[in-house]
Order: sequence, then C-alpha cells, then structure tokens
Amino acid sequence: MGKLAGRTQSQSQHSYALSGVRLFFCDFYKIHKLTSCLSQKMSHNRVGQLRDLQGIIEEISRAIMWVNEREEEELMFDWGDKNIDQYIPKKQESYSRLMRDLEEKEKELNKLKVKADGLLTNNHPASDKIDAYMDTLQTQWSWLLQITKCIHVHLKENAAYSQFFKEADDTYSKLKKELETIRSKFTCDKNTPIDNLTDLLKTLEKEKERIMENKRQVHSLVNKSKTIVRLKPRNPEEKSSGPVIIEAICDFKQDQIGILKGNEGILKDNSQRSKWLVTGPGGLDMLIPSVCLLIPPPNPLSIGLANKNEQYYEAIMGIWNQLYINIKSLISWQFCLKDMTYINSLTASMLSKMRPEEYRNIIKRLETHYQEFLRTSQGSEMFGEEDKKTIQGHFDKAQNHFDTIIHLHTNSEWKVVTLLNSLQEIRRRLELAESGLTSHLHVPLGENSVHECSVHIQKLQVCNHSFIFSSLLQSLVQAEDIIKVMETRLTEKETTSLDLREVEDYRIQKCKTIDLEQKRDLLTSMESDLAKAVHCNGQISGSFHRCDVDLSKYSDLLGQMSDRWRRIQTQIDSRMWDMEKQEKQLKHYQQSSTSMEQWIDNARKRQDTLQMVKLSDIQTLMDHLNQQKVLHTEIKGKKEKVEDVQKNADTCATSIKDYELQLASYSSGLETLLNIPIKRTMLQSPASVVRKEASDIQSNYIELLTRSSDYNKFLGELLKNMEELKTSIRVHESQSQYSELLLEKDSMLSKLKLLEQDRIRQQRLEEELTRIKLTLETELRNKQRLQDEKNSVLKDFNHMKTQYELRDSQIRQFESDRDKADRERLSLKNEIERLMRELKTVEERFKSRLLMSEKEATDLALKRDALEREIKRLQQRPSTLTRQTQTDEKVPTIDPSKLIFDGVRRKVTAHQLCDCGIISKATLDQLLKGQKTVGEVAVDIQLSLKGTGIIAGMTSAQGKMPFTEAKNKKLLSPESALMLLEAQAATGYIVDPAFNEKMPVDTACSRGIVDTEDRDILVTAEAASTGFKDPYTGKVLSVGQTCKQGRIDKDTAIRLLQAQESVGGILDPVLSVFLPKDLALDRNLIDEDLYRALNRKPTCYLDPATGEKISYNDLRKKCTVEPVNGLLLLRGKEKSLTFKGIREEVTVEELVNSDLLDKTDIVKLKQGLLTREDIEKKLKSYLYGSTCIAGIYDEANDQIMPFYQAMKEGLIMRGTTLELLEAQAASGFIVDPVNNLFLTVDEATKRGLIGKEFKNKLLSAEKAVTGYKDPSTGKTISLFQAIEKDLIEKGHGIRLLEAQIASGGIIDPKQSHRIDLNVAYKRGYFDEEMNEILAYEGDDTKGFFDPNTKENLTYLQLKDRCMTDTKTGLILLPLKDKRKPQKSQESRTNVLRKRRVVIVDPDTGLEMSVREAYHRELIDYDTFLDLSEQECEWEEITIQGSDGSSRLVIVDRKTGTQYDIKDCLDRGIIGQKSLDQYRAGTLSLTQFADQIISKTSSSEMTISASNVDDMVTCSSPTQGAPSSPTVRKRFNSISITVSPPEMFDDQSPVAAIFDTETIEKITIAEGLRRGIVDTITAQRLLEAQTCTGGIINPATGERLSVQDAVHQSIIDESMATKLKPAQKAYVGFEDVKTKRKMSVAEAVKETWLPYEAGQRFLEFQYLTGGLIEPGNGRCITIEEAIRKGWLDGQGAQKLQDSRNHQKNLTCPKTKLKISYKEAMDSCMVEESNGMKMLQASSMSTKGISSPYNVSNPGSRPGSRAGSRTGSRSGSRRGSVDYSSTYTYSYSSNSTA
Repeated sequence: MGKLAGRTQSQSQHSYALSGVRLFFCDFYKIHKLTSCLSQKMSHNRVGQLRDLQGIIEEISRAIMWVNEREEEELMFDWGDKNIDQYIPKKQESYSRLMRDLEEKEKELNKLKVKADGLLTNNHPASDKIDAYMDTLQTQWSWLLQITKCIHVHLKENAAYSQFFKEADDTYSKLKKELETIRSKFTCDKNTPIDNLTDLLKTLEKEKERIMENKRQVHSLVNKSKTIVRLKPRNPEEKSSGPVIIEAICDFKQDQIGILKGNEGILKDNSQRSKWLVTGPGGLDMLIPSVCLLIPPPNPLSIGLANKNEQYYEAIMGIWNQLYINIKSLISWQFCLKDMTYINSLTASMLSKMRPEEYRNIIKRLETHYQEFLRTSQGSEMFGEEDKKTIQGHFDKAQNHFDTIIHLHTNSEWKVVTLLNSLQEIRRRLELAESGLTSHLHVPLGENSVHECSVHIQKLQVCNHSFIFSSLLQSLVQAEDIIKVMETRLTEKETTSLDLREVEDYRIQKCKTIDLEQKRDLLTSMESDLAKAVHCNGQISGSFHRCDVDLSKYSDLLGQMSDRWRRIQTQIDSRMWDMEKQEKQLKHYQQSSTSMEQWIDNARKRQDTLQMVKLSDIQTLMDHLNQQKVLHTEIKGKKEKVEDVQKNADTCATSIKDYELQLASYSSGLETLLNIPIKRTMLQSPASVVRKEASDIQSNYIELLTRSSDYNKFLGELLKNMEELKTSIRVHESQSQYSELLLEKDSMLSKLKLLEQDRIRQQRLEEELTRIKLTLETELRNKQRLQDEKNSVLKDFNHMKTQYELRDSQIRQFESDRDKADRERLSLKNEIERLMRELKTVEERFKSRLLMSEKEATDLALKRDALEREIKRLQQRPSTLTRQTQTDEKVPTIDPSKLIFDGVRRKVTAHQLCDCGIISKATLDQLLKGQKTVGEVAVDIQLSLKGTGIIAGMTSAQGKMPFTEAKNKKLLSPESALMLLEAQAATGYIVDPAFNEKMPVDTACSRGIVDTEDRDILVTAEAASTGFKDPYTGKVLSVGQTCKQGRIDKDTAIRLLQAQESVGGILDPVLSVFLPKDLALDRNLIDEDLYRALNRKPTCYLDPATGEKISYNDLRKKCTVEPVNGLLLLRGKEKSLTFKGIREEVTVEELVNSDLLDKTDIVKLKQGLLTREDIEKKLKSYLYGSTCIAGIYDEANDQIMPFYQAMKEGLIMRGTTLELLEAQAASGFIVDPVNNLFLTVDEATKRGLIGKEFKNKLLSAEKAVTGYKDPSTGKTISLFQAIEKDLIEKGHGIRLLEAQIASGGIIDPKQSHRIDLNVAYKRGYFDEEMNEILAYEGDDTKGFFDPNTKENLTYLQLKDRCMTDTKTGLILLPLKDKRKPQKSQESRTNVLRKRRVVIVDPDTGLEMSVREAYHRELIDYDTFLDLSEQECEWEEITIQGSDGSSRLVIVDRKTGTQYDIKDCLDRGIIGQKSLDQYRAGTLSLTQFADQIISKTSSSEMTISASNVDDMVTCSSPTQGAPSSPTVRKRFNSISITVSPPEMFDDQSPVAAIFDTETIEKITIAEGLRRGIVDTITAQRLLEAQTCTGGIINPATGERLSVQDAVHQSIIDESMATKLKPAQKAYVGFEDVKTKRKMSVAEAVKETWLPYEAGQRFLEFQYLTGGLIEPGNGRCITIEEAIRKGWLDGQGAQKLQDSRNHQKNLTCPKTKLKISYKEAMDSCMVEESNGMKMLQASSMSTKGISSPYNVSNPGSRPGSRAGSRTGSRSGSRRGSVDYSSTYTYSYSSNSTA
C-alpha cells in the first residue's frame, strides 16, 4: 500500500472515479442478484469469480465511502472565527482521532491492496473494473492525507489567532484598569496640602513601575499581530472593502489549471463553505476546497487591536506624565507662595536681627523655587498663562519688597545700629580718656614725665582708629551690593535676538554705564578709608592692640571688588560695540533676504503661469519658448545675489555665535571667581534660524531654477517631436491590433488543445462504456433464462409478505399483552426485590463456600502433585529383572488460547485474568485441565467482566425512554442528560432501555439515541472504556493516566471513574475488565490523587428531581428496577406549572433557568404566597409583551392607522412600511393600533391588516420569533444563529435583531419568551461582537427611515421620536403636519447624506450596484454614466482656520471638492432663500448640493499623458461615439494631450485616481470604495503622500495632516490609523531616551520601525525628491544621507536601483504587480496643477477581470449575452436618496 501515501492525483481523475463509483452501485445490485440466482446453475468457477468480484467491490466501496465521509466532514468544517475558542480543543481531539483512525485504516487498505493484487495477478475477468476502483481509492486516500496536512496548518494558525485575541483582550482590560486607577487615585488641585502632594508624587513614581511592566507585553502583541492570519473573511457575510488575498497550503489541480503550495490568489466568492471561487496566479478562475486555502497576514483586526493597546499604553503614560507635571508644578508653586508670603512679611527690624547670609539665602531660595516653578509649569494643566503672569507679578512684588528693606537696612537702620554701637564704644573710650586727661592735667616734672605724656597721646590715637575702621566696613557692604546687581543683569541672557527693536533695547546698557561711573566715588572712598586705617594702624605702638590681620583681609576684599568692577565696565563696553556691529549686519541681511524671497515668489508665479498655458500649435509653442527663455535667463542671473544672501547670513550668524561665546565666557569666569553656580536659560540660537532661512532661500531658488531649466528643455524637445508624434500614433495603433490578433490566436490554440483533451477523454469513456455494455448483454441473457425463477421468487415473496403482515399484527398484539404483563409485574416489585436480596445472600454464602472449596481443592491438588512425583520417582527406579513396558498415563490439558472470556469491549484470556488477580492460579489450572469450563468461571466473575447496575434510562407515564428523549421532552435537564450518557459510555456502551440494547456511541448517534452535537463529548467518555491513545508512544492509556498527562480535566476524570467504580470497578481499557480500586492503583490505572478523591465520594452528578448534586451510587439507589430486564431507570419529574408565552406555554422551571424567577418564587408559588396572575403581571414584558412601534398617528387628520393603511393612503413609502411591519413581526406580533390587538402574520392577513404582497416576507421575519430550521441538523435555531449560519442576509438580520431588542429583548424561539442579554450570551443567541455592531450608530446600522426628517435611524432612535397613545399605551409614529411651520435646525455640523442607485435584476430579484449592472451587460455605457452621476455622497463639515475663524463647507467625498457656503452665497451661486430652506430642513443636503453644482460652471480639465495607450483608453472607453448628454459633457470637459515623460514632475507623489470608465478624477479612498483600487494599493499610495509631506486633497492640491484629512473626509478613521507610521516618517520618530527626532533610516536601525515598512518609506521619499530630514522637512541627497550615517553603501545602492524596488502595488488599470516608480511613470498629469493621477478601471487592459469588485454574494457570476447598446429588457433601476424624498425609476423595453 506504499502508493497510497503518494502525492495527490488530478482532481479530474477524482471526479471520474466518483462517477465510476456511482455507476458501480447500479451494477452492484445486478451482480448481487445474479450471484444469488446463478449460485445453483452456473459453473462453480464462474460463481467463485462473481463472489470474489462482489467481495472485493464491497470492500473497496466501503473503504471509498469511509474515506469520502471523512473527506466530506473535513471539507465542510468552518475554519472561521465563530466559536473558535470552543471548536479548537474539540478539533484538536478529533484530529488526533482522525490520525489514529487513518493509521488503523492504512493497515486494512494494505491488506485490501494485497487481495486486489492477487485477483489482478490471477487475471480475473473484471480486472479492469477492480483496477479502476483501486485507483479511485488510492486517489481519494492521497487526497485525504493532503487534507490532514491542511488541518494541521489550520489548527496551528487558528490556535495562535485565538491565543492572540485572548491576550490582547486581557491586556486591554488590564490597561483599562490601570487607567481607571490612575484617574481615581491621583487627583489634586491648588487646595491640596503640600504634604499630600509629596505623598502623591512618591506613589505616582511607584505606579510608573507597575505601568512599565505592561510595556513588554504590549510590544510583544504588536509583533505577534503581524503574523496572525485572517479568519473573518472566511465568512461569506463578511464584506471586505478590498480584495482578499489567499494562500494555498497544499497543491491542488483541477483539469488543466491548478495552484501550488505557497501560491497566492484573490478570493472572489466564498458563499459555498466547502469550495471557494478563486482567481489564481495566472488570472484564471477556479473552484478550490476552502480547507486548502489560508488567508495570510497581515490581519487588520489583530494589528488594529495591538495598535489600540499600544496607543492605550501610550495614553496611560501620557496621563502619567501629565499628572507628574501637575503635581510637581503644584509643589513648586506652594513653595513659591510660602517664600513670597514670608518675604512680604519681612521688615527692616527683622533683617537687622539676621546675619547677611541668612537673608541672602531667603531671596536665593525664592529665586530657586520660582525657577523650578517656571520649569515644571510648562505643560501643566494647573496653571494657564494668566496664572503664570499673576505668579510672576507676586514674585516681582516680593523681590521689590526685599530690595526695599535691604536698601533701608543698609542705608538707615544698619547705619544707626552701627553708629550707636560705635558711639557707645567712643563714649566709653572718651570717658576713659577724659578721666585720664583729667587725672594727668598737671604733670609734674620729674624723671618719667615725658614717658607718661606719650602713653596718654597713644590712647587718644586708638579712639581715632575706631572711627576710620567703621567707615571702611560700611563702604565695602554698599559696593558689594552694587556689583552683585550689575553681575546679575549681565548674566540674564545668553544670546541676542533677530528683532531689530530688541537689539535697540540693548542700548539701555549705556545708562548702566552712567550709573556705574556715578558710583565710582564709592570705590574711591573705600580705598581712601582703607589707606587711613592702615596709616592709623601704623601709628599705634606695639604695646597696644593693632588690626593687621583684619586690614589684610579687607584689603584683599577691596582688591577683588575693584577687579570685578573693572570686568563689569569692560563687559558693558564690549557688548555695546558688538550690538552696534550686529545691528548693521542684521539690517543688511534682512533687507537682502526679504527682497530675494519676494523675487523668488514672483518668479515662481510667472513660471506657474507659463506652465499652465495650453499649447495647441507650433507658433504658440515658439512664442511660449521665447518667454520661457527670458524668464530662465533672469533666474540664472540671480545666482550671485542668492550667494550674497548666503554670505550675509554666514557673517551675521558668525557674529551672533561670537557674541554668545563672549557671554558664556563671562558667565563661566564669574562662576569660577565667586565659586557659585549661575542659572542659565537655554534658548534657540538665532544663528541657526538665520542659517535655516538662508538655506530655504537657496533651496527655493534651486527648485525654481530646476523647474525653469526642465521646462525649457521640455519645450525644446516638444517643438522637435511635434511632427513625429502623428506617425508614432499610427504605428502604435497597428502594433496594438497585431498584439490583439496574437492574443486571440493564443486563446484559440489553448481552446483547441482543451477540445483535443476532451475528445481523448470522451473516447476513453466510450471504450469503457462498450466494455460495460458487453458485460451487461451477457448478464441480460442469463437474466432472461432465469426470468421464470424470478417470477416464482416473487410469488414466494408475496406469500412471505402476507405472512409478515400477519406476524406483524401478532407482534403488535403481543406487545399489547406484554404491556399488560408489565403492569402486572409492577405489582410484584416488592417480591422481586425481596428475592433479589435473598439471592444476594445466597450468592455471598456460595462465594464463601466456593472459596473454602477452592482452598481445599488447592490442598488436594498439592497432595496429588506430590503423589504423582513420588510415583514417577518409583517408576524410574532401575530394575535388573523387569522393564516397564507400558506408557505413562498423560493428564489431558486444554489449549490456553481457547480459554477466552468476553470482557466489556473485547475478549480477554484466562491467563490475563489470572495476571490481574480476577481469577486465582488454582482456577486457571482447573480451566487448563478441563475441570471447570469458561462459562462456569464467567458466572463467578461476572461483575468484573461486564459490571452491573448502570442507569439505563428514564421511566414515566409515557414509558421507558433514553436520556436524550427525556431531555427533549423536558423531563431531564441537558446537563444532567449529558452526564448520565457519559457514565454509560465510560462503562462500555450507550444503552437503549426501550429494546434493552447496548451500542457504541457512533451507532447511538446514527440511530438518534444521542444527539449529534453531543457525539464528541461522548466519544471522549467512551475512550475511558476503550482507552486513550498516547500521541507520542501509541500506547493505550486509561482515563486516569490521560488525566495525569493533562489531556482531560480532573473533574471529568473523577466523574467517569466514579461511574465505573459504582458499576464494578475501575475499567482497564487494555484488558477490558473492571478491577477493584486498590488493584487499579497498583497497576497504575489511577494515581494516589484520584484514589483519594474517589474515596471522598464526591457529588459529581445531578438529581433530576431536585437539581441538587449527588454521587452516582446514591443516584442508583433512587432508581427503580425494570422487572423484565432488570434495568435501572430514573423516575421522571411531575408536570410543571406553565405560563402563556409568545407562542407556546413556558414552564416555571424554564423561567428559573432563564434567571427571570428564582427558587424562592417557586416556594412562594407552592405556598400560595404568589399567584399565577402575579407572575404573569411581573413577567408580562418577557412572556407576551412587545413595545414595538404599533402604527401611525396622522397629525393633519388627527387619526391613528396601521402602517399598511398609511401606505395605501400615500402617507409613507412602501419600503418604509415593509421595514416597520418586519420589525413588528420579528418582535412577536403584527399590531392593530386601532383595536389594540396583537396578531400573528396569518391572522393579520385574514383581517386585512397587511396585504398579501407582504405576507411571505413577514412570515420570514416572524421566524425570528418561532425560530429557523437548521438544514444540517433540522433543529430550531434563533435569529442570531441564523445570521451566523448564513440562513438570512446579515444586514436584514441585524435590522430585525435590533428591532427585537429595542421592543423588549431577545426572543428564545425554543422556549417562546424573551431573555436578558447575559442569558442570551450563555445560550449562544447573542455575542459581544453583535452587541458592538448594534451599539455602533454608524450608517450601516441605521436601517430605518424617518418619513418626517428623511433621515436613516436605528430602531431605538426612531422609537425615541414616537409618541404614546394615552388610551391603549401603544407607541405610535407621528406624521408631522407639513402645513405647520417646523422649527429650524440651528446646528448641522458633520451631516452626512448619501444617494445610491440600485439596479434590480427582474429574473432573479437580486440587487446590484450600477457598476456591477454595467459589467453584467444589464445596462449600456450611456446609462451607466447617467446613473453614476446621480450617485453622490455629501458631508457638511466645519473647518477651523489658523486664525481661529471657522467656515461651513460641504464636501463631495467622491472627489474631495469643497464648496464654501458663505462664498457661494457671496458669489450669487445660491440665494438666501435656498440657504434658509436648507437650515430649516425643508431642503436636504443632497438637494442643496445639487443646486450649487448646477450653477457652478465646470472648467475644462487638461490632462497630459506619457503614452498613446493612456490617451486611447481614456478617450474612448465605450469604443463608440458618446450618445447621452452626460457622456458628451464628460468628454467635452476633458482634454488629453500626449507629452514626453521629461515634462512630468518626477518628484511629486501620486495624488488621485482617474476612473477611465466614468471619465472623472476621484480620491484614492473613493477608488477603494468603488472597487477599482484594492486596499493594499490604496494604503501604499496614501503612505507615499503622508511620508513625503501630507495627504493631498485632489480638489485643491493642498497637503493635509492625517487628522485634517479625516476631518475633511479625504480618508476615514481606519485608514488614518494605518497611516500613523508614515506620518512619523515625515515628522520624525522620537527617541524616548534622548527625545531626539529620528529619520526613517535611523528608526529602522534602532528597530523603532520594521524593516519592510522602513524600506518602503525610504523608496517613497527617494523617488519624490530625497530622504526627509525630520523637524524641518528638508529633502537631502543620498550622499548627504551617507555622510550623516543614515545609510551605508549597500543601502544607498539598493535605493538608487529603482528597477529592483518592491512591487507592492497592484496596477488599478492592468491588475499587474508594479512598483511605486512604475506607478508614477504611468500616471497622467493634470496640467493646471501638475497633479498626478493613476488610471483605474474595473476591467483589466490585459483582459483580466478586476478581482477587486465586491459583488452581491447571491448574484450569479458571469455576464449575460447581449449587446451593450441598450439596457436588457425588463431590467428596472432605482435611485434612493437617503436624505430626500426623490425616487428615480427607469424602465427599458429595448431588445438585444
């Protein structure tokens, strides 16, 4: 069977083989009949051959059917995202089971192949047929093996998908919790105490560490998101905005076309679950099994969710940073307030008590805190600009107050205190001196009289010295204060300004010089005082106190102050000189740069004017060329002036840098001298600004010069090639015709080849048919001979049939008698139970006696063995007299292989039973010697072999029934039923109590004994008896061993083991017998943990009567014994109390299960505390109520009427009527609002409440209440489940579901009442995704129409606009009286209105877009253009200007064109009356826009194309003359000329799309919506715009940021999210550590940007002018990028080689892969603004149908035969304006 594992064969062989199988089944019946008939009359050899043929064909067919069943099951499996968390583990288990089955099946097939080969070797007459069937089997087997590989891939990818979204959701929840914690925990304001703020700051810093823990997870999810496959597009209801790329995960071939593993294609139709329509790599369509296909990454959902988490994380960090700034600013602010309050409270007297360093520290502390406040308040939400100005005022006030008291303290109080102290000292000394003088007035002459006089003189000199020293100290203090003030002013700024007025202000420094000169006397006085002090000190003799040390100290201090004084003087003079020089240089530079900028701007406008001129002939071209040459000469002449500007800028910048260096040098020297730090405020240097301005002027000049030079060259070449252009056009046309002929020839050849292959295949089939005919003729002749015998057989059959009918009636009579006997036997129940108890006692006694007997027998056997050995020994003793001549007698023994017992699921030998301890060694010996039979021993060990006492089913008044039937009759809960079935499967078999039959799970499923959805669970439980297969070793494992490996959970294992133990013991799956629990532990069938758990007797099952948990053994005790077969049966519950539901009765238990009642309500109901009426009143809205919109209230006539009557009277439209009636039907009832009746659809039809034309659609909507039938299972499912299974169109289903929820809640169709959302989630009637869809109030969910305002609304919004009838309480929709004036709508910002034209196919009733109808040839090209022009999508938005002004505009979202309402009013395009009508709501937005367009003259658009193909494609899309006014208007507004490629601006990105079918310029987003541009290409084109400057508005050419483009409706929010990396590529990627902006190349190096995206952005930037320098947007060359270290040589070479750029775009015109460079080269250019437009169409110019068109899922592929010159007969078209009452309908009766 080695060939069976070969590669997959052709699918054509597969189809042919299957047809052979079907043919065989027709023949097989004949063969079977012939075999039975010929068995007696034909030769023995012929009969043997026929029997061999029958046998081999039967085996092969069974194998084929087995393979086909597995194949069909896997092909139909849905690998989408629905219930992925549930089906992944189940599918993994089924996959393991499938692989196990395949292994077993391969062995069988190998045997079958050997058997077939033997028949073929023996030249069997039907060898060809046997070979054909074996080939079919081999093909099917190989295909199934391929499918298993695909399943493995799907399991791996889908498991990663499920795990990713779980982690992402968990991360999102965690981040959300973090955000809530931060917002709730960290709140502060200006009243928060400083201590609390400090604690908050510390806690916030700790919180950051917790937040940072999420960073790695977020980044990991971002990386994982790029590898997640797409699952949602596998759902056919999932509408994709662009093409869905698929990837083959195995080889597949069909006829002559196929796809290889790894190839990509485009998904066209996946409405069939098993097979998808795919456009393959060659552009050919093919049907491929969906299991072979994978929708590869990127997955927008996973990437969006990961980016969302990343943005959430960044938002949290942003909030954290903001809180940190807020708290820090509040702390510094409070410190400032504290310091300012203290300073303002200071007085001179308080200062006098302080030391100088103390009060200096006070002011320094204030300055430090204020500087800290200025720094931390930047970006703080606590302080606005006004707050900062207020605080600055308080700061200045505190400084002034401090300066004032310092001055007072220095000049007055300090002097007074010092003088008082000096005076006291002087007074003391004077008194001493006076006393000395008085005592020595009369000095007597003697020997010592001269010496005494000199002593008195020296005392007087000491007094004079004190006065001098006091004066010196005062001068030093005053000088130091003056110097400090001057130094502070000189270090305030570190640079100059470019504003001449600010430079002029520096001349105030002259005043500072004057002040300094005036205070020079203070320094001179201080030097004089020091000299006097030195002189006085020198006069004092050595015997008195001298001040040498103090005078030296003050001398040094005076020298330092003098030096600082001189430095200040020098610094002021130097700065004044520099300022004068800078002022002159700055004036000169600004004058030259301003004049040059004005000239460049003027020259650019002149150049633009020249380039906008239309060139129609050679003379005009020559004149135009002369004008261009004059301008070009002028531009070249300005080169020297531009260089002068650059030189002036360099001079000015150098001067500024020198000045800044001088200031920095002075500050640094001062820091060194004083040894104190100086606060600096870093500002941007004006030198860099000057250089940037000069660089911009030079760049603009170079750009202008380049444009002028290129245009000059272009005009010259254009003049040269004008005449040659005509001949080239003719040549190209002939070449095009030749190419078309070649293509047609190739197509015909391929068709001929296919026809030849079909002919050969047909010939083979005819030969096979001939052989079959010959065989049939032979068999027919035999059949003719046996016709008589057949007639006799028929007679016998009729006789047997009569006997059977008689027997059947007797059986029915017997069953009746048996039932009667059953009832009689029930009366004998007690007697039977008593007898069973006695029987059990007897059995126990018998067992004890048996054990004793066995023991005695064992002893006897031992004695017998001893005797036999003794006899043998005696017999073998040598004898010389005689020799034994008789043979020894042999004891007869039985072959051990025949000692087989029936186990639970398989046979077991006696030796195996002995080894496991079920039988003893003595019993085994008795069996071997024939002393006991297998039957006798089996009776003794029946409990171990088969077990006993499994609960077989339920019994009630309706009789015996299986658990599934009891569940369906609501006698048993689904959970309890499944547990009891699991117990049966785990103990061996599923039991059918009605026939006392045991069967495997699969058989039970096929017979309906168990439900199909329970099969997988029961198969797992069944493995507890048959064994689980170890995936690594292949060994059979018990349930306990499997639990230990973690393959099943512990609770399930304990539940299954408890059932086994209750029946007979732990089941050994290898031996298939029950073992005692202790023995099972010894044999490792269970472990200690499970052993202890079973000993605790856990309650694993549910009591059906009470719903309480109970053990399986206790549940068995509650069973009754069925007297005939001894089955254990549970008793059914009593009939429950019911209430009236929406359609059927609802039990009280169901209300409890649905959380509408609790168990206490049931108790109260039984006790009489609650009545039936109380519960019905309480649950009215759930049981039979509905709050849907009941009808219409006509204000004009004061009348209530049903919807259908309102439609008949012309008050509401037919579509609106049907929508509202469907909402009623889906909510429960059709409402008669006049009589207050709630009716079914049939009842409403009979009463005439609705018309017969609506009945079928309303019956379909009513299924939302009664339930839909699942075609695969036949079960009743809900509305949501029907949407999920594609039984109802998703949009329609969502509308019904929304109405159902809005009118009271989701309806459970099985239980016939409403339920809450949480219950709906549990029952699978609703999910979070659908809840989000309904919660989103977008255009797609607004499925109901307000006839008053002409708006699309959700059902809930429409209900909010309704009124309540006071008499009936019904909700009515009021129709406003149009004769009454309505209130004007003041605010209309961001209003969106759409008008879509819908085409309806009268044959199929399918709806389609205008473009689809055109491509299906239902309408002609003229009609297509007419209807396309009627389609529109308008939006009203408010645009904020940079000056704060706002303007109201309406935007055409197709083209991006904007109309300013005020401008249109000023220009007279619209009148004030129309504007008033629009604001009042009487004129819709679409009607208002139509008025503007009709009066706005459309200017002609001139387009330049680079080749003739573009011109031909755009000029004649219909290959005929335009016939309708719309077509003629489109052609007349377009002028297309062919220009050489040199004319085009190579450095501008693709700006717009040119639709070659509708002949109009549209936005890229509109091209995506129309399906002519795919999603990837649209994103790439927009990325190229974004990363090179911004999104381009095609209407104005303006560059916009991503946010502004969303606001102006150029792109949507989802696209904006995708463009964020591209926007960072232009503005720069910020390094979180250094805060530096990085370019794209640097971001790729630092892994901030993936390599592929970075390379793509670099290519876009290089092709459009150069790599972008972040921050200034300047384009730099490749050489400069290399010098900056952005690129290496290899990277630069890769960028410059544009031929090898990534082909990441799909050409919207040819549908081929192209690079961005090729897209730019193939663009057309609008001459008025140089805007590049990429051509696009639905049909490829290469003959490939567009893979991007999104067609109706239900529409048939292909186009109809017919002519495009007119609309197909009978087709009808309609245009619905969702914002107006206009309805357009067209009809055509033309024939093809």
